[in-house]
Amino acid sequence: MRRDDGVFRELIDDYLVECLPLAERVADGFVELERRRREGASEDGLLASLQGMLHTVKGNSAMMGLAPAQELAHALEDLSALLGRDGAPESEGGGAALLVAGGGLLVEQVRAAAEGGDPGRTAEFVAQVHAFAARTSEPTVPLGRRGGERRSAPETRPEGAANVVRVDFRRLDAMLEVLGEGLIEHSAVVEAFRRVARRGGAGEEIGDLDRAIVAMEKTMKRLEAVVMETRLLPISTVFGRFPRQLRDIAHSQRKRVRLVVSGGETSLDKAVLDRLGEPLLHLLNNAVVHGIEDPDERLRAGKPEEGTLELSAASQSGRVIIHLTDDGRGLDETKILAEAESLGLDVRSADPARIRALIFLPGFSTAAQVSQLAGRGVGLDVVAGSIRGLGGTIEVESRPGRGVTFVLDLPLTLAVVRSLIVEVDRERYAVPISQVAETVRTEPEAMRQINGRGVTLWRGDLIPVSDGGALLGTGGRPAAPRRFFVVISSGGRRRGVLVDRLMGHQDVVVKGLDRTLGRPEMVSGTTILGDGRVACILDAARILEREVPA
Repeated sequence: MRRDDGVFRELIDDYLVECLPLAERVADGFVELERRRREGASEDGLLASLQGMLHTVKGNSAMMGLAPAQELAHALEDLSALLGRDGAPESEGGGAALLVAGGGLLVEQVRAAAEGGDPGRTAEFVAQVHAFAARTSEPTVPLGRRGGERRSAPETRPEGAANVVRVDFRRLDAMLEVLGEGLIEHSAVVEAFRRVARRGGAGEEIGDLDRAIVAMEKTMKRLEAVVMETRLLPISTVFGRFPRQLRDIAHSQRKRVRLVVSGGETSLDKAVLDRLGEPLLHLLNNAVVHGIEDPDERLRAGKPEEGTLELSAASQSGRVIIHLTDDGRGLDETKILAEAESLGLDVRSADPARIRALIFLPGFSTAAQVSQLAGRGVGLDVVAGSIRGLGGTIEVESRPGRGVTFVLDLPLTLAVVRSLIVEVDRERYAVPISQVAETVRTEPEAMRQINGRGVTLWRGDLIPVSDGGALLGTGGRPAAPRRFFVVISSGGRRRGVLVDRLMGHQDVVVKGLDRTLGRPEMVSGTTILGDGRVACILDAARILEREVPA
């Protein structure tokens, strides 16, 4: 059977679904094993559980004819057995480090199966394993010939496996497209019904139609929930890549860093997850290079020699909040201000939050030396752009001498967003509900001017207020005062936006912006409303950053 045969393609897909998570767990387990052995901590049967996973990967690779992956898994299985012998010392020449290297290579080998390629290096690694075995103080049975030591467990299928159907994600995209069209058409039906009801008044038929529309709305919401659930994956599918990568970065910097992960069960749309790994890796790299001190410096500061990175995720009001915290030196605001002045930026009156946000500017770097990992003026601006491209926001908090926390606020999905529809100068806009703190009827006497900027008292705090027309470029000053303002919130920032009308809530289907048009300020996407109008979806992060007089 050739690799380009459709049947073989399906078998490879099944192989990846089963074996890639196992290979990643094995690789992460080897990183944890290395840490425990270095600290002299209990291994709690970790090696035994990893050997079982390796045995599964080896067997599945053999059935698929993937000889390099099979051979590599076999070598790792034998090396694990060698290191797991009673009394086997870690001083045998870095056996745990060899397992870590092999675990990373195994992940590459399994992934390469999708393209029918081979990353190589398997023969070299197997030779290293044999050389390691030859250096051990006890005589050993030749690797790969220990049939009596290992009993093959009968093949078992996970409980409920018969109820699982593998679906190409492109089909889910197509299903979502159909759902989106259905939501738009449903909004059009509701809009038409309202017009008919206003003209015809109350009646039995109108009542029946109203009940049918309400029932259809409930059904559409259930359908939307089911479709969206099929697209959700645990964020651990992204978090799981980082222990091995972080270890390699830390070793290159001659630092010891431990990654603590929590909230891996938190779900996100696959379309978001596919674009989240790279910015998170940038942040991890930044934390190791810039945040975590050298071991000697940490000891002088009264800290453990090993630095700690904490990566967590949690769901909150239809969004996902990710925290990445290090226990390093914190941001040096003096260096940040000096770099800002060298770039010609006037930050003399900036508040601390705005000063910290300068690290997200393109080309901004406080690294003393240029290297492969730092000082090139790229990184955090790319991170900020990637997160904003996902409809999210990024904030940074710093504790001098104690560390830095990056807070990422992401939408659960990029496809359908519950929004508040507002009207400004006869144009309609969608504001994601998750970024609306409150809607308030305007009281002109409550509006004030401070240094030429509008402010108002909201829940005991002064917040800036901007005219929606001036902010969105829809025209000049309105003839009459705007009747409402919407308090937009993101992170710890708030801003009121004056609007003419509040049109109600609606699930809007997000449409991308045409690349040829560029990216208009304050806008993250577009949608089609029930009356056929095209409405812009407002970008809360950019609105909060923009300084516009009231």
